[in-house]
Order: sequence, then structure tokens, then C-alpha cells
Amino acid sequence: MRKYVSKLIPQSVKDNKNLWLKNKEMERVINNDTNRFKKYSYVPGKLNYYQIEARLTKEYHSIEKGLSYNNLRLGFGKRVIDNIIALMKDYRKQGFPLNAHVYSTALSNLNNYIKIHKENNCDVSDLEEDFKILMEGSDLKDTGGVLHLSKEEILKKTKGDYKDFSQSRHSVRDYSEEPVSYEIIEDALQLATKTPSACNRQTWKVRIVEEQTLKKFIQKNQNGNRGFGDYIDKFIIITTDVQYYDRIRERNQANIDGGMYAMNLLYALHYYGIATVSLSASLTIEQENNLRNKFNISDAENFIMFIGLGHYTEEFKVPKSDRRKVQYEKF
Repeated sequence: MRKYVSKLIPQSVKDNKNLWLKNKEMERVINNDTNRFKKYSYVPGKLNYYQIEARLTKEYHSIEKGLSYNNLRLGFGKRVIDNIIALMKDYRKQGFPLNAHVYSTALSNLNNYIKIHKENNCDVSDLEEDFKILMEGSDLKDTGGVLHLSKEEILKKTKGDYKDFSQSRHSVRDYSEEPVSYEIIEDALQLATKTPSACNRQTWKVRIVEEQTLKKFIQKNQNGNRGFGDYIDKFIIITTDVQYYDRIRERNQANIDGGMYAMNLLYALHYYGIATVSLSASLTIEQENNLRNKFNISDAENFIMFIGLGHYTEEFKVPKSDRRKVQYEKF
């Protein structure tokens, strides 16, 4: 009976029903994603351990980056310093462990900030008082600050074993004036094509920007290049095309595939001896629209990230960016 009734229903009606069901399911999963993000990430009020850890890491990394700039600006980051102190006081008030990596690394970065300012006769006495209080019950470790590196030692490791190769890649924010050739970039792009993707769909797209006014446009519309953006030789914009995905459950797959490609491209550029910096594509709607219009980026494309690149200088500094101890669960 059901088969007989089904045959009587026009195909157009069936198609419309299926489309309606898919749209309802899409609304359901998008609402679920949005609600989870609002519940756990965009949270006003009291913060839990993981939320403080995330915010504190982001803030102290800003200090590390500032300390690594070739043209250090004394007194930089006062608002960031205030945020770090407030977060650390909240952390202590809630009784979280004072020997945890996030807390000790925040202390280490404050200590490095104080040290370099005192060496340059810059008054940081108020910060020193806060630092003494925050140090109580904790040990000072050398997990923050900067690393002093050379072009020679990095290039030696780019052709070494994988451990040396991967551990020697850093985000660099100082470059020589020598332009990076398109031949090298094309070799890196070719190497990165081996990135795995869902069903080998290879949805990534790349735009290379070297013209000066267009680079300035990216600097204005990307949120993480202040203090060093002018030194970047070329920008790479990485996007992925959502038209390649046809199931609701694949709604995040473009970002997954694009992220894997971006990391592979960073490693490929590292292999060819090119200095790079990873730049976020967490954009406002206005910034996104500006970039779409300027670089002919389809509305079907997701922004994944920007890569700034250039040749190494002979000597340079990078943020230490110390990593937490590996943790995992066994089942």
C-alpha cells in the first residue's frame, strides 16, 4: 500500500519534502554548534580552569611576541599586562595549582618583561609589586620569553631527520630584504599537495600577494600582524571551497581539510628554507567582505589562515612558545 501511495506522489513533491527535511536538519546542527560555542567559549562572568588557561595563554603569548620584535617598544602591552595580572589573581583565588604550566609560564613572561625593561632603565616598579605577590607559593621556571636563533642553525635542520625538522620550525616576525622567488613557493605548493583530504577532494585555494598596497590592505584587515607586518615579503591567503561538500555532517570538513593543508604548506616552506609566520583568519564580517571583494574570493570559500613569509635574517628572535606536557586518555 505504501509503495502504491508513493507512486502517486509527484517527484517534485518528494524533492521538496527532502529539501525541507535537510534544511530543518541543517538548522538543528547549526543551532547546536552555536549553542555549544556560546556555552563553553564566549562566556561572561566566572571562568573555569580551561577558560582561564586559554585566555592567560593568549595574553602572555602577546608579551612573548612583543619581546621578540626586532624594534622593541619599551612599555608595550600595558593593557595586556593588566589582563594577565587580573587572570592570575582570579586563578589563585579559585585555588588552581600554582605549579601548572600555564601559571608558571605566565610568571616567566612577566619576569622577562620586567628584566628587559629594568635593563633599559624603564620603571616597572608597580608590576614588580604585583609579580612578588603572584610568585608566592610558586617556582620561577624558564618557560617564557624569547629564543635567540640563527639562519645557519635553522637551515641545517630543515634537511635533517623529522624530529629536528619539525622542532626547528618557528613563527618568525623579522625578515631580510631579499624577495622569495615564485619558483621556491611553487615547489612548496607542489610538496603540500600531498596533504590528505576527505575523499581526496583537495578543496584548498591559494592566493599569493606581493604588491605593496595589497599587502597593506591585508595588514589592515587581518588582526595579528601589528609591529612586524611591514617586514613580510609576501602573504599567502588560504581558503577552502564548501561547494565540494554535500552532506550536513561535513559542515566542518572544509576547515579541517584547510587546516591540514595550511600546516603542510608551512612545513613545505620550512623545508625550502623560508621563514614563515602563521596568521589567524578569525575575521569580522566587515573584514571578510573587504578581503572577498579585493581578492575575488567567492562567498563559497572559507578563510582558513594567512601565511606571512620571507627570507631569514642572519640572527633573529622568536617567542619561546613553550608547549604543555603531552596528555592523553586511554580506553
